[in-house]
Amino acid sequence: MWRFPVRIFLIVVIILIVGGIVLILTSYRYWLKPGSLVDSQIESHIDIGLKTVHNVAIKNGNKLWDLTSESIQRINAQNHVSPLTLTMYPHSGNPIALNAEHGTVYDNKNIEINGDIVIKQPPWQFVCDSLIYSYTRHEIYGKNNIAVTGCGLTITAKAMYYDLSCGKLTITDSVSLTVTDPTAIKMGHSK
Repeated sequence: MWRFPVRIFLIVVIILIVGGIVLILTSYRYWLKPGSLVDSQIESHIDIGLKTVHNVAIKNGNKLWDLTSESIQRINAQNHVSPLTLTMYPHSGNPIALNAEHGTVYDNKNIEINGDIVIKQPPWQFVCDSLIYSYTRHEIYGKNNIAVTGCGLTITAKAMYYDLSCGKLTITDSVSLTVTDPTAIKMGHSK
């Protein structure tokens, strides 16, 4: 006789406990603020992050560039790499290697590079603040504080353009030439 009220009481208690657990689990995500789940705003937009990355671009069977980076973060369909080493392959001539602090790869083809860019191709050294590589044209565009040194010369400018297809370098905007070693120019070699 007393079993019937105890059974109903236990069933009601079990239903209340299960209902409470379901209520807590379903509403818990609405109690939290999404910003408090990550350390910074940029981390909340990262799709993926990797360390030590190697990427190669090939077009019509020809290697165009080879990129190596210590870290990559994919944010909004853009690959942000830093620091990076990029080797570009002109259709003729030696490969061109550069080092930089930061780069952004768009569509796994076009690259924008920023921060203390240094290209060494003896006897020349090229330094600038910003470069853009165009995949479709196989060209490099440089801007801001460009300096080319070697063979007793220092050339400074605000912009440059290098066509990797034909190997033609064009330096424009506020171009300045300084001769640092006249004998090296006359003799055709760097000391």
